[in-house]
Formats: sequence, structure tokens, C-alpha cells
Amino acid sequence: MKHLLLSAVLFLATTALAQQEGQHPPTTTPPTFPEGRETPRQPLPPDTQAPPAETMPSQKVEAQISDQLTAEPSLSNNNIDVRVDDNSVVLSGSVETVGQHDLAVRIARSNAGARRVVDRIKVRQQT
Repeated sequence: MKHLLLSAVLFLATTALAQQEGQHPPTTTPPTFPEGRETPRQPLPPDTQAPPAETMPSQKVEAQISDQLTAEPSLSNNNIDVRVDDNSVVLSGSVETVGQHDLAVRIARSNAGARRVVDRIKVRQQT
């Protein structure tokens, strides 16, 4: 009985495969646009450039960097002077460690925008 049932299932599967082989998939791709139209109705907008980044006034950048340097606990006992113009941020003064120096420069770079950072900070303790 099992052999008869297995044979029937195998026969049905073979028949189904043979029918599927008789059907060929379409050889052409369907059109992207509806029949009779080759382009979209509305033209695409031209490529545009992004607007220039807004630059903060030098005084605001200077105040922001000075505030962050003062607020940083590890830099509270150090003397760091900040001067900002339209092209650069100049850091001068002295700190105790290289880690404090690196932190001060990172704070300046994170707020400088397109301005270059000029590092004139001296490290008192070289380790």
C-alpha cells in the first residue's frame, strides 16, 4: 500500500514539473512607463548644490570655546587664552599634562567650524 501511494505522489510531482517546463518565462521586460510614453510627464529638477554652511560670528565662537574650556573640570586650573578671527582659532597659554592639552585642542576643533586651529599651548609636565 505504501509503495502504491509513493508511486502516485511521484507520478503527480513528475507531471507537475513537466507542465511547468512547458511554460517559458517572458523574454522581454515589461515597459517602465505606460504604453506610448517614453518619459515621465514632468521634467526632473536640475541638480543643485547644497547651500553654504552657516558660519558663526568670531565673537560667538570665541565665547563658546572659552565657556567650554572653563566648564571642563580637568582644565579649570589652567591658563588657556582663546582668540578667534574669521580664519583661525588661536589657543595659547599653558597646561599641566598632555591629556589636558589634547582636550583643549579637541574642544577648540569641535567649535571652530571651517576655521583652522593654531595650537600654541605649552605643556608644563612632559611625561
